[in-house]
Amino acid sequence: MPLLLAIPLAVIIALAVFAVLLPLSLVQRFRVGTARRQARGWLLMINLVSAGLSTVLFVIFVLIAAAFWPGAISHAAFGWTCGLALGLLALRLTRFERTQQGLFYRPNLWLVLALTALVVVRVIAGMVQGWRSTWQGAAWPTEGWLSHASLLGAAGVLLGYALAYATLLWWRWRSARLRGSVYWR
Repeated sequence: MPLLLAIPLAVIIALAVFAVLLPLSLVQRFRVGTARRQARGWLLMINLVSAGLSTVLFVIFVLIAAAFWPGAISHAAFGWTCGLALGLLALRLTRFERTQQGLFYRPNLWLVLALTALVVVRVIAGMVQGWRSTWQGAAWPTEGWLSHASLLGAAGVLLGYALAYATLLWWRWRSARLRGSVYWR
């Protein structure tokens, strides 16, 4: 009998921990996303490879999801393309500093804020839809920005941004290194 009471208590505790840690993780993500960082080749390469692997896994998931969610491929492709464009814009808006210790960069505050807001909006929209579906019996939309396919579009924006930004940042660091600049470390 006590085990039956422990299960609902564990679910309530897990939801409370989630409710507390999600906002803290978003604030921390924003702080880290706007911090000044040193461009190190090995770390930039790890970011590039991980963004590439994530993109490959994303494409595989989208192909599987296309069998169940109408418009999954088009939403994901459009989001990924928009993410690539945002990555190009992000590199243009990134502030670079050349010092004797190496190359430092600081991502644009407003772009990081916009991407964090995208995550917040999608999480809140998903929670509202889940609430409506569970308690009010509303069906999940199959089209529009609240559909499952649009979730893949938002993920595509984030992955496209990460891939483009990591690629272009690594390319900028490498071209400076090949030129024999002082900040190639």
